[in-house]
Amino acid sequence: MKKKTSILLSAGILFVSGNLYLALRDDGKAVRSSYINSWAKIGKETLTETLHAEGVVTPKEEHHVYYDPNSSEFKSFLVKEGDEVDSGTPLFEYSSDNIDKELARLEAEKDQLETEATLLDEQIKQLSYLQTVSASTTDNSLPVAGNGTAADSSNDLMAVSIEKEIYDKELEKSRVEAEIEKYDDLIDSYDGSDQLEISSEVAGSVKKINYELNNPIVTIISDTPKVEGAFSERDLKNVQEGMEVYVKSNMLKGAIGGTLTKIAKHPESDPSVKKESHFPFEIELELEEEEIVHGTHVDVSVVTNQVVNAAVVPQRSIDKGKKNSYVYILNEVGKVEKRKIKKGLEVGGKTELKKGAKPDELFVRKPENVQKADSPFFSKLKPGILSKETFSEEGKRNIFKQIMVGFFK
Repeated sequence: MKKKTSILLSAGILFVSGNLYLALRDDGKAVRSSYINSWAKIGKETLTETLHAEGVVTPKEEHHVYYDPNSSEFKSFLVKEGDEVDSGTPLFEYSSDNIDKELARLEAEKDQLETEATLLDEQIKQLSYLQTVSASTTDNSLPVAGNGTAADSSNDLMAVSIEKEIYDKELEKSRVEAEIEKYDDLIDSYDGSDQLEISSEVAGSVKKINYELNNPIVTIISDTPKVEGAFSERDLKNVQEGMEVYVKSNMLKGAIGGTLTKIAKHPESDPSVKKESHFPFEIELELEEEEIVHGTHVDVSVVTNQVVNAAVVPQRSIDKGKKNSYVYILNEVGKVEKRKIKKGLEVGGKTELKKGAKPDELFVRKPENVQKADSPFFSKLKPGILSKETFSEEGKRNIFKQIMVGFFK
């Protein structure tokens, strides 16, 4: 019994020693194989690079109303600061010693516009007649070129020219009619006493009233908001008008989209060699049902670069060489392949793979675990994913073979 035990013990020590030798020698296959326990598929995502800035909500437009104290006598304001007004809302009233003269001036200017409208109407009628004659001539007597084909290009050109002329005259007539309507409103504002009113030409809110009658006497801001801010010199090279923008704040449920519509070409204050210059910008918002309050501060994200459906891996999964960058791909023959790549956009710890690998290929998450490129790999056995069906499909002979390969390789 002791002899048999000694033989088995010696055989066991010899077996273990032999495997340790094979495993630990410099050119051993075990040393050349990589233990890869963390791998994943190359993802497909949209990467967006943004530039952040601070902004404040302001009215999109500011309209000033002026008053001439030399031509009239101020009576009273008809609105107060904070009031909401529409186009046509009376803002203040005044009287004039020359009110009859003023009304005569308005009537004269209106008569002149009506005369202009009548002339335009006559011109449109004449052009329409010429258009009819031209069409009739083209239908009945087409000129013939030397090769026997109809040469009607001059008639076509004339027809197009007449049509454009009619369009221009009708456009001009619409403008004149709008002016006449404006003068009608001014004349109607005279109520028969000695009062005249000045009405708002825009809709919005009364921001400021100058009770000392210094111009502008009334300032109206539009209800439509915009966002203002300033880019630093360093940021200026990365932005341009027309870029997509997202605006966020604690007072908003989500982000509001917009467009960078204006970047000033001059700094907001006098430039100095001792401090960085800042350049004002404006953002037009894409509002639907959102309400945003004037004067509130917001965070601005300008989209400076974006790649849709990009092949993406974490930046830490890229092996950076002296000249090139690589990822380790688990290829179809079961080896760890060192794949040269071309990097694209890098955002939030992720890198776009422009060349070298595609979405859904398996890559090694930790490149430092790769012992040698183009070598086999092994992973930790996960008994939880094994099932009886797996063993029955492989067969006892094949399973025994694989166990022996594991021991001796």
